[in-house]
Amino acid sequence: MIFQKKNKWLSFLIATTLFLLTACQSNNPSDLAISPSPTAQKTATRTSTSLPTSTPTQTPTPAWLVPISDLKKVEITLIHPWSGELAATLDEMVATFNKRNEYGIQVSILQPGSSQKVFQQSEAALRSGTAPDVVIATAEELAYWNKMGNLRSLDDYLIDSQYGLNPEQVADFIPQFWEQDVVDESRLGIPVAGNANFLLLNTSWAKELGYDIPAITPQLFQLQSCSATQALLHDSDWTNNGMGGWVVTQDEYTILNWLNSFQLAPFPTTETPYLFDQPAALKGFSYLRELLDADCAWNARNPSHYEYFANRQALYVSADMYDLEPVQKTFTLLENEDKWQVVAYPQESAKPELLLHGESLGILKSDNVHELASWLFIRWLSQPEQQLYFAQANPGLPVSQSVLTQISSDRSTQWNQVSALLKGSQPGPRTAEWRIARFVLQDAAYQIFLPNITPDQFPQILKMLDAIIADLNQQPASLAWE
Repeated sequence: MIFQKKNKWLSFLIATTLFLLTACQSNNPSDLAISPSPTAQKTATRTSTSLPTSTPTQTPTPAWLVPISDLKKVEITLIHPWSGELAATLDEMVATFNKRNEYGIQVSILQPGSSQKVFQQSEAALRSGTAPDVVIATAEELAYWNKMGNLRSLDDYLIDSQYGLNPEQVADFIPQFWEQDVVDESRLGIPVAGNANFLLLNTSWAKELGYDIPAITPQLFQLQSCSATQALLHDSDWTNNGMGGWVVTQDEYTILNWLNSFQLAPFPTTETPYLFDQPAALKGFSYLRELLDADCAWNARNPSHYEYFANRQALYVSADMYDLEPVQKTFTLLENEDKWQVVAYPQESAKPELLLHGESLGILKSDNVHELASWLFIRWLSQPEQQLYFAQANPGLPVSQSVLTQISSDRSTQWNQVSALLKGSQPGPRTAEWRIARFVLQDAAYQIFLPNITPDQFPQILKMLDAIIADLNQQPASLAWE
């Protein structure tokens, strides 16, 4: 991962190069938010905590198999990124596993507080020989550890007749989440929590502006956003002038979704370079800058956009699953009875779709005993009853269809609108390169919104974006700036 020191260097490098490019043009001017803690949900009845087994067939003994007696009271460590109620729920589940699993395996928990800290601590521990056994991390971080030779593939466990998951359980996983943990035809993780990024639309305000349906193309999105800006410009409140349209948001998945609106090339499923220097990315950057220049998008001072949205200062805002509850609470607090809905990012020439991502369970390499114990714990967490118990405390998306169906009646209208969009979704980036690219992409997006950077410089930004990603991707994670 890239942290503040590296980010500053990247922004400096991009800005300096663009300044030099501009200087040669005589007439051209050159310029885990913390997820909200989930609210309490009703608790599932937990009927069984024993690990399922099936009758083994007569097959050669796998090299990783150890005597059951070796698993007795073996200790493994789990590291995860969550806090609040979600962390408390996982604590309860681990305590139940420790008490009741038939092998006597004992799991201890590390809770550093964020995905970034999970990677930092795990990477440092790998170098000191004290790495955790089970990690809950993003697909690209698992892919990085796999690339560096530190991650255990799960394929042989998964298909084992005695210790594997049965075909019905595998088939129940939502395909987009299940596919994302496969890189170079090797399964690196088992999905545990899902997320998606999308737009929120104030439906009530849109109808007053004359729009009965959400924008499904970039052109319609610009038209609606500009109408909102003009409505505020001509009302009696001068303090909201310049507001109304989409609030500029520069996190990696927001930018990635906007670029994908113009038909980005498919993300690789093998550890091969991905180039952002392509027509779709140039169109996406140019479109975002055009929105800003036309005052149909605006920069906000408050990094939280909930109040802007609830106060009708933004017709559209960007969000993910963990924003839905606080947005609703903001509407309630402000006594705003406007209707609002979830909308996929518009597409230039195809049906709007979501890009899915999330966290998965992986195993860092150690020895056969600890790795098998880790797998048995992961398999237990992946059972339907455990998935259900966890999902009821998680504002995000469950990773299996059966759990999605079971909890949908307890969720908000907007949550179910996301659920309805899953069939038209695709996995986000999954390779180790995205671990670097996600931060460099944010830096590039920052540049395209600067007033002293002109659109004719965007091709150079894209070339530099790819060059920096390629350079940093060849380097191991550096704890000096991780």
